[in-house]
Amino acid sequence: MTRPINERQALWDDFLTRWPLETLGEMTLPQYATAGDKDCFVYWLETATEDLGSIWGGSAFKFGIYSRKNQVDKTSKRPIHYDAQYAWAAKYGETRETAFTAVRDIIVEVASAARAGNLAAVEDADLGNATKWKIAFLYQDRVQPSIVPVFSRESLETLFGPRKPGTPHKTCAQMQAALAAERGERALLAYGDELWARVETVESAKLTSEQALALLQDSDRFKATMAPAQKIAGFRNSDGLELALIRETATPTFFLTPGDWLKPARGYLVSDPVLYTADRERNSGLATHAPSLALGHPAASVKVASRADLLKLLDAYDDPEGSSATDSPVPPLPMPSALTMPKPPLNQIFFGPPGTGKTYTTVDAALKVLDPTFLAAHVGDRVALKARFDALVKDRRVRFVTFHQSFSYEDFVEGIRATTETDDEATSGAIRYRVEKGVFAELCQDAKRNRQLEAKIGVRSAARVWKISIKDANASDHTRQYCLTHGEARIGWAEAGDLRNANLADPALKLGPKDQASLLNFAHEIAVGDVVVCLSSTSSICAVGVVSGDYEYAAQVPQGVRSDYVHRRPVHWLTTGIDFNILPLNKGVQLTQQTVYPLSRVDWPDLLQALKAEGVTLADVPTTLDPTPEPYVLIIDEINRGNVSRIFGELITLIEPSKRAGADEGLEVVLPYSRQPFSVPANVYLIGTMNTADRSLAGLDVALRRRFVFREMPPRPDLLDAVTVAGISVGQLLRTLNQRIEALLDRDHCLGHANFMALRAEPKIELLAAIFRNQVLPLLQEYFFEDWQRIQWVLNDHRKPAKAFQFVQARPQDTASLFGDDVNVSRSRQAWLINDIAFDHPESYLGVMDHTAAA
Repeated sequence: MTRPINERQALWDDFLTRWPLETLGEMTLPQYATAGDKDCFVYWLETATEDLGSIWGGSAFKFGIYSRKNQVDKTSKRPIHYDAQYAWAAKYGETRETAFTAVRDIIVEVASAARAGNLAAVEDADLGNATKWKIAFLYQDRVQPSIVPVFSRESLETLFGPRKPGTPHKTCAQMQAALAAERGERALLAYGDELWARVETVESAKLTSEQALALLQDSDRFKATMAPAQKIAGFRNSDGLELALIRETATPTFFLTPGDWLKPARGYLVSDPVLYTADRERNSGLATHAPSLALGHPAASVKVASRADLLKLLDAYDDPEGSSATDSPVPPLPMPSALTMPKPPLNQIFFGPPGTGKTYTTVDAALKVLDPTFLAAHVGDRVALKARFDALVKDRRVRFVTFHQSFSYEDFVEGIRATTETDDEATSGAIRYRVEKGVFAELCQDAKRNRQLEAKIGVRSAARVWKISIKDANASDHTRQYCLTHGEARIGWAEAGDLRNANLADPALKLGPKDQASLLNFAHEIAVGDVVVCLSSTSSICAVGVVSGDYEYAAQVPQGVRSDYVHRRPVHWLTTGIDFNILPLNKGVQLTQQTVYPLSRVDWPDLLQALKAEGVTLADVPTTLDPTPEPYVLIIDEINRGNVSRIFGELITLIEPSKRAGADEGLEVVLPYSRQPFSVPANVYLIGTMNTADRSLAGLDVALRRRFVFREMPPRPDLLDAVTVAGISVGQLLRTLNQRIEALLDRDHCLGHANFMALRAEPKIELLAAIFRNQVLPLLQEYFFEDWQRIQWVLNDHRKPAKAFQFVQARPQDTASLFGDDVNVSRSRQAWLINDIAFDHPESYLGVMDHTAAA
């Protein structure tokens, strides 16, 4: 079990105390590597600090030189040297002394480069890959770390997913830099735990060859192209998806794959122990493969250089006598469409009768957009999928809203809301009205964010923008310049004392409402991760920064700073010395002299975009950030219950894929309340659900059909075919009920299988009775508008010979005795009643399917 983070931090301290960088160059060979010594450098590196990141596995030559436990004389064809005590790679020298000196110099070089943040130098170091990155990790600057505790190339590549065809491989340095940037302000070791969890998630997504075969065999196109003697074993990704074939003949089966060994393939891995038994050195030449395999060697993995070589090898295997490949060519196999993972549609709606799992399916649909690898790894594991979905909701990558008759454009896009929030235009407690974004506009705003950038510069997810005035009172006062160059913001009112326990309402302080508001905002309302802009004039700002620390009271001010500027907050200034016109973002409202107040009209993503548009360069922004925006999902439940035209307004056009921001036909509108330009980002996905029993699908055709992909969710009686309750086949029961409903009404009003799913875990007659009494019968009453005769037909009650098993019974009425002969009431009028006793008898349900079973 991995140690707690505080213990691992202490372990890291112990390592650096034992092996400080300053004396690393003085290390001797016995200190570096001595078999059985638990205080040598190699033991510390691999074993003692395992909880700081593992480098187990592989050959001991990863250390350059190592101490031999088995000192039997050895010879090797590889470029390796041995003596009685040590073995080393020949490239480091002819003797163990010269070899160790070379290895030690490399270790010092790696450690020094890591301490300076020079990852390129670590990359170039000639030492085992995982070994040098573990050394670099341990000796890096722990205050500003640049290396995460993942050291093998394979694990790093797993975190980045399959490489796109034609793109170059990332170096370990590039991957380390990107991951370090992604870390943001998270603790390094905790972030490392997150990364390893992600690696394990991908590893758990492996498919066996049998699963891969089943996946491929679902493709009609694949079936049509396979020769009778060919069977699929697996697939891989190397500049495109390839197939691996198993040929079945009189000789044992063997495994073939073109290019490199099996690697992640668009979210999938193929795994089978038999396929990893290859002798890579023996199987390194094409000419000798086929004959040896054809002679009856065991199943093996065979590495070939290209698809053309694969075809030659197949031919050679088919004809071990050595006929030419051109005599019986193997036709190239087309790509099976079943293996592709199509990009989810931007706008989709799941529609069907109630209880068919539409809302339930939105969890998988959202994960298919946001985390397809996790979805593939946990297919069928509802607990894991729901937990991952909930985490994405918490991270605000998914929003959920339900449309209803009162839901409006103001709720969805933007509207005017009353607020008592204090700013430059209102004193505390005063009611004012402002434009606020609805759920969809908020989602689009967040989708424009660059979360990697925000994590790097310290901007929090719900960052507010604050205006602050840091004034120069006279020519000799350099307060503002000091703050901008020393990473802080300061304001005055020294007489208030420490704002953490000050009574700002004390009349002796003579503070006006706006002065009090400024002090309260500065000390209590501004949060770490918020954005501050420094006033230059009523229309412009001179600096933009991110609050990086809590409020501090500094009674002693630095030289050159105004003596009353005792209230301080650490700020990471992103840009200074600018003259940026903020009026367009602030909706034309000029800045005031109030010292600190929120710019409620300005959002951080809009401010960042405007700064970039003006060519403003931000400090400390790495060039390795992934420019691909993260996808966001809005789930709209019961989309047909709202007035779609009124809710979406002019945005109904903007959600079309071709009209999204950045598309060739992209459109932008000016919102009616805020008068701000608005477009829908291409990384926003809309997933809707629609109950066809609530409103006809045709009623939404004009508004939605062209802009959404519709996916029908019909009842699935087959999911219940294995469920039997007191001899009743629940799947067949549902199937029969829906056949009658469809004949009497339509398919949009069928009963959903979700009503009966609880029976899979608890197949009891009491539960089935509760389902019929509380769910099925009320739905039928709604569907048929209290037409009890048709309800009786659906339940087959009119044909059941025994009334005790009829759910619905007709009771004739004697209208003459009730009203007399003078009242003209139909003498054939019937009253209907629900027979509660019928719900408890299996014969009642069996009679729905076959009336003779209810005798």
